[in-house]
Parts: sequence; structure tokens; C-alpha cells
Amino acid sequence: MSVKDQNSYKVALVTGAARGIGREIALTLAERGISVGLCDISPEVHKTCKEIQALGVPSAAEIVDISNEEDVNRAYESISIKLGTIDVLVNNAGIGQLKSLVDYSISEWDQTFSVNIRGAFIFSQKVLPNMMEQHNGLIVNIASIWGLRGASGRSAYAASKHALVGMSKCLADECHPYRIRVIALCPGNVLTDLAKGSEADTTGWMEPKDVADVVGYLCDPGSRAIVGSTIEVNGWGRPPEFK
Repeated sequence: MSVKDQNSYKVALVTGAARGIGREIALTLAERGISVGLCDISPEVHKTCKEIQALGVPSAAEIVDISNEEDVNRAYESISIKLGTIDVLVNNAGIGQLKSLVDYSISEWDQTFSVNIRGAFIFSQKVLPNMMEQHNGLIVNIASIWGLRGASGRSAYAASKHALVGMSKCLADECHPYRIRVIALCPGNVLTDLAKGSEADTTGWMEPKDVADVVGYLCDPGSRAIVGSTIEVNGWGRPPEFK
């Protein structure tokens, strides 16, 4: 089989696409003419789907518990039938709480890892066989600046995002012979709905669109030399200190 142009991406799948960063990523890819499959546990994902279809771009949405393998299998098959082979996977779905380690219940800790790393693992396993066969593909794992650093109150979230960065690095090495690019994207502070409702000083924080534009660039031919990278996206807010 001849090697396909590694930047000829036609179909993407974005998790956590109902709102926030995931929604903006989905819309940004659609604006580049990429058909987009959407997954989220929230029914609002269908609203994002309609927004994309209004742009004249094919889209399909599925309500999914990404930590449930059977649910992922169902959603993946449905989206693949409707849109075609997945060229780009964006593992964006994630959860987190500000809580000291001693205050976490076992179930809260497990749920954080189930969504933030188990979900990315399951979806990656689903898309990789076709990507390997085609010698073409892009996986972007939306980690976090806290996947590189640590701070009080972020133990479960940071630990799960460290795991996602680690998985990304290993997968990038495994996928290198197949010309599949695996990128860990580590945003700093972003003005999501949750952040806007907090009492934090959000001066200089990024908008979800700022992160989405980076993902969009990674789908463009000019990004072809970015292979197996871990990328910090901090905006103009004060970067968190190493601890």
C-alpha cells in the first residue's frame, strides 16, 4: 500500500464535544472542511452537531459514556458508518475537582481516571487499526498544564493528566512507523463555563477557541513536522509555577 499524504484528513471524532473546548474544536475542524463525529455524555452534543451541519459540513453525534467500552463501540461504529473512516481523533473529554487528596472518595478518584485516561485509551484502540492500515492519522490528547506540573487540590486531575501525557508519548513511539502523529496538548487556564462561575482571577485566561485553533493548525499541512510532541498552550495568563 502506498503511503497516503499524512495531512489529508477528512473525518474527525471529538469527545467531550457538547460545550467548552470540545465544542470549539469540533466547530474549528468543521470550518476547515473536516466532517466531525461528536461524542459526549450530555444531550447538548446534538446542538453542536446541528451547528456544524448548518455550515454545510457532515456531522454525527452520539451520547456516550466514554469510560464504558460497549458504549464507545456502539458510538464509534455508528459514526464510522455515517461519516467514514476516522482520520483524526481528539480525546478531549475530561472531568476534575478541586479537592485535597485526603478528601477524595475512592469512587471519585476512580471516576476521574475512568473519564480522563480510560476513555482516551478505549477510543485510541478503536481508531488505530484503520489508521495503521492507511499509514495516516492524527491523535490529539487534550491533557493539561497540570499534566506536567503539580499543585495542592489537583491530585486526581493532575495524576490522570500526567497519565494521559505519558500514554501519548508511548503511543507516539508505537505509531511512528505508521506515520500516525500523536500529540499531547496541555492548555493552561481556559475560560470554560466552570471557570466563569468561580471566584478565581481570570485575567489573561484563554478562551476555548484559542485551544481549538491550535488543534485546527495540527490538522493543516503546515504542521506536518510536529510529530510526537507535548505542547503547552498558556495564553497570556500567568503560567502556573512548578511545584
